[in-house]
Amino acid sequence: MQFRASTNNKVKKEFIIVFLILCLGLGLRLYNLPTRTSFDADQEWLATRAIDIFKGDFPLLGPTTSVGNFSIGPMSIYLWAFVGIFTGNSPITGAYLSVLLGMITLFGLYLFVKYFVDQKIAYIILFLAAVSSNLIFWDQIPWAPSLFFVSQIILLTGAYLAIKNKIGYLLVVLGFILGFQSHFGIVLSLISTILYFIFARPVKIDKKTLLLSIALLLIGFLPNIIFDLTHNFDNFRKIFGAFGRDGINYFVSFNKIINVLTTNGVSHLYPRNNNLIDSVITKGLFTLILVNGISLLRDKKKKHLSLLLLITSIFPAFLFYIQQGKFSEYYLMMTVPSLLLLVALTLTRLKTKKYVLLLIIIISAFLNFKEIESRYVSWNLKAKTDIAKTIISIGGYENYGISLNSKLGNQFGFNYIFKHYGIKADVPPKKGEIKIFSVIIPQGFDGMVGVKTFDGIGLLWQGF
Repeated sequence: MQFRASTNNKVKKEFIIVFLILCLGLGLRLYNLPTRTSFDADQEWLATRAIDIFKGDFPLLGPTTSVGNFSIGPMSIYLWAFVGIFTGNSPITGAYLSVLLGMITLFGLYLFVKYFVDQKIAYIILFLAAVSSNLIFWDQIPWAPSLFFVSQIILLTGAYLAIKNKIGYLLVVLGFILGFQSHFGIVLSLISTILYFIFARPVKIDKKTLLLSIALLLIGFLPNIIFDLTHNFDNFRKIFGAFGRDGINYFVSFNKIINVLTTNGVSHLYPRNNNLIDSVITKGLFTLILVNGISLLRDKKKKHLSLLLLITSIFPAFLFYIQQGKFSEYYLMMTVPSLLLLVALTLTRLKTKKYVLLLIIIISAFLNFKEIESRYVSWNLKAKTDIAKTIISIGGYENYGISLNSKLGNQFGFNYIFKHYGIKADVPPKKGEIKIFSVIIPQGFDGMVGVKTFDGIGLLWQGF
């Protein structure tokens, strides 16, 4: 009875700590969210396709990749539509979905560190991830890759478990399927995992697990398979275009790759990167994290975990580099969970030094809070919705035209927002129309200056 009471108290304590940290993370992500999120081309496309679901148009393909024009899976659209049920398909729907996926990511990181590294370090990693300005900004961007970190943690969990347990293979497959619904970069993660299996020699897969894995893959890729079967494998053939095309226009230097990896791994501890001193500190911390990971390869208990995290951190960057920049550098986002888990392994060295850990937590939290407070997104969602509300207050809902005067690529989002708020104006204005609103992005573009300004967007009107 005494043992059971002690266990119950321990569980309650863990629940309270985790719950409070998650609440902190949620609050920071929702803080001034409309002014810290955007609604541009990617968001307008996803929001429009999500609404189409309610009209009976069920998508088989998701967004296209930045290279090759290959389309990933459509899960992000269905998730957007589901959240839209509760938000009335508001333009902020995607931001709420992204924050929700961010919270699942935090909990996934906590569970991974708790079971595979150390319970106390799991609390620290959860806190660092909760207040990480880098992760918060990521979670405030509503787009398909918001699901990626969740899929990557599942894939890493499966890869590590596969050393002793066949269920690990199923988790790898599940992580790959979810990642495919999020971003094409999951292919680099899968290649890294296969390389890890070559070195680590996991448990042999049996027939039952193999068949279950194949069944999962068929179910997960079913929408894409149906599309290709009915469209002469058009989407499937584009995969080879992603690897076979000339990538000279996408070339990224080796130094830039190192900077990206450093940001991915160290920004949770030290988010500043304003001058030479910051660069020395971040590069030093990054080197320390990698050196510690390499040193753990001699540790019988941690060698497999360290090897997995090192390979999934370094090999994607290596593959990215030798492909001559055919993918933009944000494809290296798959290294974020692995590098953060390498930070967890590094912090285990300091587990007995409570005051050092406390100092790290305080400094990291302080620096991240400063970054969060200074966060500014020009042409944000609130600015665009305020413009729609201002237009309605001046001209009502119809019988006028709206002209979008912007640099190429900056006009996206407004058509969806206008429709959501019930504006039935002519966009662009019809010839001879007298009552016209002009939206100017950015303010001053082409010599035009708005009567009112909304976070860098100008608005003027005539004929009212």
